[in-house]
Amino acid sequence: MKPLPSVSGDLRSRAQQLAKKLQTQLPEQRWRRWAGAGLLLLVVVTGSTLMLRKRSIEAYVTADVITIESPIDGVVSKEEITAGQLFKPGETVIAINAARDNAEQLAEKEQELSDLEAEMSTLKDELRTYETIHLKRLQADVGQQERTLKDLEAQLKRYSEQTSNYERLVKAGAISDDRLLEARSMRDSLRQRVNNQVQLISQLKVELEATQASPRGGLGAISSSSRRMEMMEVQLVRILSRTKELQKQQLVLERQLKTAQAQAHFTYRPRFPGVVLTSRYSVGDEVTDGSTLLSVVNCNDLRVEALFEASKVKDLHIGQKVRIRWPRQWGTTPGAIVSFRGEQGVNGLETSGVAKFRPAHADRTRVLISIPRSAQNSQECRLGERVSIDI
Repeated sequence: MKPLPSVSGDLRSRAQQLAKKLQTQLPEQRWRRWAGAGLLLLVVVTGSTLMLRKRSIEAYVTADVITIESPIDGVVSKEEITAGQLFKPGETVIAINAARDNAEQLAEKEQELSDLEAEMSTLKDELRTYETIHLKRLQADVGQQERTLKDLEAQLKRYSEQTSNYERLVKAGAISDDRLLEARSMRDSLRQRVNNQVQLISQLKVELEATQASPRGGLGAISSSSRRMEMMEVQLVRILSRTKELQKQQLVLERQLKTAQAQAHFTYRPRFPGVVLTSRYSVGDEVTDGSTLLSVVNCNDLRVEALFEASKVKDLHIGQKVRIRWPRQWGTTPGAIVSFRGEQGVNGLETSGVAKFRPAHADRTRVLISIPRSAQNSQECRLGERVSIDI
């Protein structure tokens, strides 16, 4: 008869197997408990962050819209940029030629100015001729007066010697005092004439030097020589007078021509890069003074208009930095708060260049945010593009 197995030994064996199994499973269960706790903590932190973060409800890229009006009556001659297209600084967007009346007025003023300039050119040629004559006469006059001075100096020398001889003869009693007095009178008169002649020659030389050095070719010297009437012929006076008259007329005509040119042509070349929003006329269309031609946006002055819950912007301030998230682009762009407004547009109206938000029965605030110039260029002036704002 076989012996029965020991019950106590069987139980002991099973207990040992269970103990070994628990020893292998316990670390794995502890790791699972720790992983579960960490995941729960991450969910709690992330949820809290999302609840506390201030994110815009809606936000759009906007800018001021510039309306361009025609300053003249005319016809559209060029329209190189149409609605929706970008333009560069200095690029012609639209050009207008004036109506027939303004064009005829411009042609008339241009012809008048051309005739006036032709007459002034003729007068200048005549003046150059008289300036040459005047210069040669001055040179001849200086030479003649210098010769006269030499003759007077010779006479003065002769009468001075004669006066000295008469003084010796009077002392010797050979001649009377009357002849000595007469010689002295002639000597003194000649001395005065010599002094006057020296002054005259000096003045003539100054005038000659001024004429030669004048950048106007001697015109100033001629006009200032009124004391020398022999040099101021009637014809020369007429030329000088007519030249001054034409110079005044030229100034008037140039102002009139500038006005006529402004009324005859209009070309819109903005100094900034931008985009044409709307265009109301095409090449060949007639326009009137004051009619709206097109509307454009300055791409150097973009901004973002964002809508926030009013409770989330109570502690914000002007100049505070924000982050702009662009669609289809990794990363963010820094921005700065410029102003706070009500939810509606300016004066309660939705105006051009102002973002339009979906209405809702809630207390919300419109926040205006500036965009750095570098970010504006990178966004290629995508007006109306929806973005998001994080604060």
